[in-house]
Amino acid sequence: MKARFGAARLLGALLAALVGLVLAFPAVGRADAVTDSVAAVEPTCRDVADRIFALREQGGAEHQSSALLRETLAGLGFAVTGDLSVPADLVPGGVSQTAFRAEMAGNAPGPTVAIMLEYDALANGHSCGHNLIAGSGLVAAAALARLMPGLPGRLVVMGTPDEERGSAGGGKVALLEGGHFDGADVVLITHPADRWSLDQRLLAMKRATFTFHGKASHAAAAPEKGVNALNAVQLTFHCADMLRQHLPQDVRLHGIVTKGGDKVNVVPELAQAEFAVRALDTATMDDAYARLVDCAKAGALGTGASLEFVAPRVALTSPVVVAPLIEATRRGLLAAGVEAGQLKDWTEFVSSDLGRVGNAYPTVNVWFKIAPGGTALHSDAMREAAGSPEGWQAARKAATAVALTAYEMFTHPQEVEAVKQAFTAARGKATGGAPAP
Repeated sequence: MKARFGAARLLGALLAALVGLVLAFPAVGRADAVTDSVAAVEPTCRDVADRIFALREQGGAEHQSSALLRETLAGLGFAVTGDLSVPADLVPGGVSQTAFRAEMAGNAPGPTVAIMLEYDALANGHSCGHNLIAGSGLVAAAALARLMPGLPGRLVVMGTPDEERGSAGGGKVALLEGGHFDGADVVLITHPADRWSLDQRLLAMKRATFTFHGKASHAAAAPEKGVNALNAVQLTFHCADMLRQHLPQDVRLHGIVTKGGDKVNVVPELAQAEFAVRALDTATMDDAYARLVDCAKAGALGTGASLEFVAPRVALTSPVVVAPLIEATRRGLLAAGVEAGQLKDWTEFVSSDLGRVGNAYPTVNVWFKIAPGGTALHSDAMREAAGSPEGWQAARKAATAVALTAYEMFTHPQEVEAVKQAFTAARGKATGGAPAP
């Protein structure tokens, strides 16, 4: 009896180990198919990334970079559509001229996986490394294109311009409202940094512009006849400063004076301040934002000035953290050669229009290390890393991870359903069931 029981336990352990090996991603053959495909397309994609780095086109003006990516994708067999229709109040003319959507169908119905490319630069060039976001995304898409004839589903590549000004309502926000992400089951993107990370947290963000109207008068001869609009701005800042100690630690509240008067001997009749409010979750940000607006109302009430304020309709939300998708991507990173110990979380956070995508669809962002720890985004040092051979090698690993993750989604539709269910549950808990913005 004991022998039979021991044998049964041994058999159970062996079966459990076998199941673990089967589920562990990726199986050797699948990993080889993807990595071989990555190796085949890498030279062409690297050339594209290098050319985008040299073009250094800023947001909304990435015409050559966008054309280069569209031509490359069309040459790979994608059906490419440019000049995407978007809300006219977000992008003048109602057309995002440097955005595009490229599609390729597999051999049967199945999941839709979207890969996003960014390619806008800053004034000092590609100091945020968007040339590598475009390059790594292109590698993943090109590698998968070679495999799609044997896969079910649909591969979508979204060219998303103007990320650096996404909070103004262009970029991904406009594309979302234009319906260009419709049908996506999973969305993937990469971003260079000073570390490897799968930390998906981004700060929700909303801007506020407060304009105060007072009454001009001579500051020496008749100050009592004036209403000082600048004092209203100052009082707003004072209230905001006092508010900070009563806000959660992850809230960021910062502002500048954009107008403060013209002449020192005239009581300012017009003054203006611009603020941004951020937090790790959207509800906390919204609460802090409402309290900031009260500070501006107090500034007007305390000085006798009138307040002109219209809340912007665009805000950046925090993304939904989808554990099964993060775990699938982690497996892809490990298979691409990134050691588990290299993955680090963030203690400092940024905002991005990516948060809006991640609030509407299951999304994962692969941060990949191109520079030493402590190298700041948007710095000249990060720009140089984005154009370096070492930067490209890291981008290649990130691209491999994205391609492996997408391949897993295509070949395991039950995992896509698990991802979608986890997203729905997490988003419902975070928003109380409110629709995606």
